[in-house]
Amino acid sequence: MRLGKITQAAWNRSVRKPLKKKQCTVGKMAWEQKCAELEQQIQRTEQSQKTEQDQKTEQDQKIETGRMTVWSTASAGGKNANVGAYAVIKAAGELASQKVMAEGVSIHAILPEQMQEEDVKHLTDTVGELCKKMNLEICQIQVETSSFVTQMVVTATAVGEKKSTAIREQEMTVAGEELLLCGYAGLEGTLRILDESEEELGTRFVPVFLEKAKLLREKLVLPDQILSVKEQVSDIRQIGSGGILAALWELGEELQTGFDIDFSKIALKQETVEICEFYQLNPYLMTSAGSFLLVTGQSEEVIACLAEQGVSAVRLGCMKDQNARVIKNGEETRYLDRPAADELARWWKEHA
Repeated sequence: MRLGKITQAAWNRSVRKPLKKKQCTVGKMAWEQKCAELEQQIQRTEQSQKTEQDQKTEQDQKIETGRMTVWSTASAGGKNANVGAYAVIKAAGELASQKVMAEGVSIHAILPEQMQEEDVKHLTDTVGELCKKMNLEICQIQVETSSFVTQMVVTATAVGEKKSTAIREQEMTVAGEELLLCGYAGLEGTLRILDESEEELGTRFVPVFLEKAKLLREKLVLPDQILSVKEQVSDIRQIGSGGILAALWELGEELQTGFDIDFSKIALKQETVEICEFYQLNPYLMTSAGSFLLVTGQSEEVIACLAEQGVSAVRLGCMKDQNARVIKNGEETRYLDRPAADELARWWKEHA
């Protein structure tokens, strides 16, 4: 493909046409329109509540009537065009961590020169299919080719509407509440390695195993599933770069508290274990967007509600009013280390 933005003809063939078939909308000004629509929704909501505000204190108003448009941006890179879907999942998942449902998404893809228009179509197909499943409007897709990249890099920016509840959240106490894992550690990283190295993995694993592993994409937790329990949880954190151990550290730093968890309770898929063993990777240090940590005082209700959504959740342990972040594994007890480098990034460095 030529350097710079793809031609209008190529964009129509490989972006607009596939999205139209999937009944997805996309347009040049759609991103600005979506943001404007959300702002108008906020204004209408605040206007309708004006008559009630006189009866509320200033603090109550900040908690119950403040609204804003929020964005989250995430990137994913690779040689397989499925990376676009992972960027969308990650961006929408970050909004879900703020208890916000993504309503629109903007995509910017940079491709190396050797990639073909067929790769653009594959990118559009996978993103379009996912966004339709998530009921997420594609506001725009920009595609360009650059000599500065050696693999496809896709950036997704998701937008949604947030109710400002900062005051109430700051007053919450999480000590004594339970810590849950929703999804599976290392799953995103496993799927991305499978996308990139299926042929090499085929030298070790039978085709049935690899096909079963591909089906694990259905186990990635989507925003509407995790937000079905937003009223029952104190905090939500998506498991990103550095894996579940990094996410645990970041959670403790954010909440300024410690915890006591059972390492053996961390859920892993057998396919993740075997693929990580093949490449000598640590799945607990591998990115897992589409999996979440939840802090809740209503664990039974949360686990039952998520099960109704087809989502697996397990108890890891409890939040503690202490500085220590304790990890127990059988008779062994240790303290959580600072986050290490992500294992998927290390894998890419060794297989570039």
